[in-house]
Amino acid sequence: MNDYIVRTLIPVCASCLIAVLAGPKIISILKKLKAGQTEREEGLESHQKKTGTPTMGGIIFLLPFFIIGVIYAAFHKEVIPVLILTFGFGVIGFIDDYIKVVKKHNLGLRAWQKFLGQLIVAIAFSLYVENCTDMTLAMQVPFLGNTIDFGIFNIPVLCFISLGTANGTNFTDGVDGLCASVTAVVAGFFVLAAMRYGSTGAEVMAAAMMGGLLGYLVYNVYPGKVMMGDTGSLAIGGFVAGISYVMNMPLFIVIVGFIYLIEVISVIMQVTYFKLTNGKRIFRMAPIHHHFEKGGWSETKVVNVFTTVTVIMCLIAYAGL
Repeated sequence: MNDYIVRTLIPVCASCLIAVLAGPKIISILKKLKAGQTEREEGLESHQKKTGTPTMGGIIFLLPFFIIGVIYAAFHKEVIPVLILTFGFGVIGFIDDYIKVVKKHNLGLRAWQKFLGQLIVAIAFSLYVENCTDMTLAMQVPFLGNTIDFGIFNIPVLCFISLGTANGTNFTDGVDGLCASVTAVVAGFFVLAAMRYGSTGAEVMAAAMMGGLLGYLVYNVYPGKVMMGDTGSLAIGGFVAGISYVMNMPLFIVIVGFIYLIEVISVIMQVTYFKLTNGKRIFRMAPIHHHFEKGGWSETKVVNVFTTVTVIMCLIAYAGL
């Protein structure tokens, strides 16, 4: 019981508390920087009122995550790779946000610049894992119990999974509380999985992320006082990919990150169909959470349903350990 308290409850509670206490100050700083959200004119009318809401709020949950990570890094080797991928992606998101909302350059980083930056971070993560730890890039297969190793293709596969996950979390960030709520559940899954496998470092980092997100939700649930921006959403993608690889569980992302997956697929389907049919659409609006909003769902209902789906998928994934 004492080990459980030290490894899980303390990081969760400490991270949540730091996020709650730091939130108002960070929001105040973002307001002074005029780091306000700009909603698309062709977007949902109900979202227009969000214009001016401070963004880059991912700093609120990344701050305690970083503090706890640095404290535990000296004792647990699994912590450093997770920090590399989380903060590497987070820095790219921060630069993009800063250019867009502070410097008022609407485009921010170009797509190829973000892609290249994420690719460099993913490669750095893989090289660190393979050369500075005794961990591997092999993957456990859900429900089968065996692992697969792609050999010389491990790094390309890792890059694909990492960038795909980051895009999924980025698309999921479009409704107050959605990305944070879904990811808090995903982080909870990795806490339980790490406890089962005895991966203390992974358990601590998953607990720290879960606590930080719960603290962030104090300010982000509808109506949100702050938005995480690419700073937070890309960092979350890095976290999910990083923690899964540290535990040799990237294939589980398809299950626990089901919401991320359908968000990405909905955008790909919409864009492809739009181009092939000269302007026709499959969904009322993409990503898919906007499709449901266009159909009359409130933001709160979208969050509740998508989070419930994530809980169910995480239970399925846990059964597949």
